[in-house]
Amino acid sequence: MDVKLEKPLANVGVATVQPTKRNAERQIVTYWIISTIIGVPILYDWLLSWNVPATLSQPWLVFYLIVSLALGQTLYILVARHGGRPIHWGALSIFAIGNGIAETFAFAAVYRVGAIIGAAVVGSFAPGAASFAGFVLGLIFFMIYGGLIHALFWMHVLPPHLDDNPRSQRIRKYRPLAEVALVLGWGLCFWLFEDIWTVIVLHTIVDIGLMLLVRPAIFGAKEAPTGDRH
Repeated sequence: MDVKLEKPLANVGVATVQPTKRNAERQIVTYWIISTIIGVPILYDWLLSWNVPATLSQPWLVFYLIVSLALGQTLYILVARHGGRPIHWGALSIFAIGNGIAETFAFAAVYRVGAIIGAAVVGSFAPGAASFAGFVLGLIFFMIYGGLIHALFWMHVLPPHLDDNPRSQRIRKYRPLAEVALVLGWGLCFWLFEDIWTVIVLHTIVDIGLMLLVRPAIFGAKEAPTGDRH
C-alpha cells in the first residue's frame, strides 16, 4: 500500500468524515463476504483439516515464517504513520480477526486455483513435476492477486499512511521483497501441508500490526482531532 502520507486537513467535520467511514466499512465487509463465499467451497477440505502440527514439525519452515514476518513488520514500522489517530481496541479486534480470516480465504483460493491449473497442465506431459509446477503457478496467482487487491482496493479504503520523506522512500524500496518473502512462506504452508490455519494466524498478526501502526477510522475508531494530524 504505497501511498503518500496524509496531509493536514482543515475544518473537517463529522458530517464529512462519517460517510467516508461508513463507505469504507461497507466495502471492507463486502470484500470479506465475497472472499468467504468464494473461498470456503474451494478450501472446504483444508478448512476441515488441522495441519498446523505438520508445519510446526519443520523447524526450518517455522524459522522462515517468523523471520519473513518480522522483516515485513519491521519495514512497515519504519515507514507507516497513523496521522495522530488513536488506537481503538475494538476496531483492531474486528479488523484483525475479520480480515485475517476472510482475506486468507481469498489468498488461499487464488493460490489453489493456480496450483490446480499448473499441476494439470504440466502433469499432462511431465507428471513428476506436476506438484512443483502447481506450487509455482499458485504462487504467481497469489502474488498477482495480492498486488492487485492492494493497489485497486486497500489503497483506496485505508487512509494515506506511508511516510514520504527520503529515508522512508529508500526503505520502501525493500518492502516488495519482504512481501514476496512472506508470500513464499505462506505458499509453502499451502503446498507442503495444505495448512491454511497457520497462515490465518500469521495474517491476523500482520493485520494487528496494521491497526496499531495505521489506525484507520473504521469499526468505531475515530479520526484524529484536526490539531493532532501530522
